[in-house]
Amino acid sequence: MSAILRKPVFDAIGHELRSHKAWKGRLSGLQAEKMLRGQTTPYLYILREGETETETETDYYVSFVLPDLSIKHQPFVITIAPEGWYYENGGNGGPFSDFVSIDDVLHLMIHCPQGANIPFIV
Repeated sequence: MSAILRKPVFDAIGHELRSHKAWKGRLSGLQAEKMLRGQTTPYLYILREGETETETETDYYVSFVLPDLSIKHQPFVITIAPEGWYYENGGNGGPFSDFVSIDDVLHLMIHCPQGANIPFIV
């Protein structure tokens, strides 16, 4: 499938991530940890930019508070394929259409019950 046909799905999921209320952009792990340190809400999370982007793959991080109040930085990759988008982070999910929100699958990436993850809004 051509890049032209893949681009709308890529733009949809990429745009959704970059406009998400938990999005903090280019933020280091240390900066994310400082923001979340002292928070007492398990699965409170920040979405942030990764280091690599190609035509079909972009990596990101979700940094979040664990139930023991420690901070975890979970990398994940969004891959665009002809059949939709996928995520990878030690497990795979997809394909998802551009109608499936990152919010619909984020709890799977964080490994928490659906609805337990809460965006950190500053």
